[in-house]
Amino acid sequence: MSPPLFDLDAFRERMSEGSFANGAELAQSGAVDLVAIEDEVVTAYVQGGALYVVEMRPPADGTCSCPGFDKFGACKHQVGVATAVNALDPAGLQKVQARMARLRDGLALESQDALIERLVELARLRPDVLSALEGGL
Repeated sequence: MSPPLFDLDAFRERMSEGSFANGAELAQSGAVDLVAIEDEVVTAYVQGGALYVVEMRPPADGTCSCPGFDKFGACKHQVGVATAVNALDPAGLQKVQARMARLRDGLALESQDALIERLVELARLRPDVLSALEGGL
């Protein structure tokens, strides 16, 4: 097993023991969806009171879209992501690292019209996607 990517003690120092324990529980309960590990950036979705987006860089830096991060600068969702990443075996790590590459490869096979329709459908269903796409026009 390779050494842990994230320094959990650095998070423990920035929050209460209860928040730290809640973060570890998020990882153990399956609330963390590791989306990507690319260029030393880990992106994950964490299901808490809402769905939060966490982006992190080793050993203990990053952001979270939750209100707790804005208030305290560290949060249980980051602990959940760090715990989930540190628990990956080499095969699991490779699977997460390849996730976006598989998505890119699959999208590359679609026609331009199919990609446009996929984006329009996502924009119709997701206000954040609509806003992001409109901002680029």
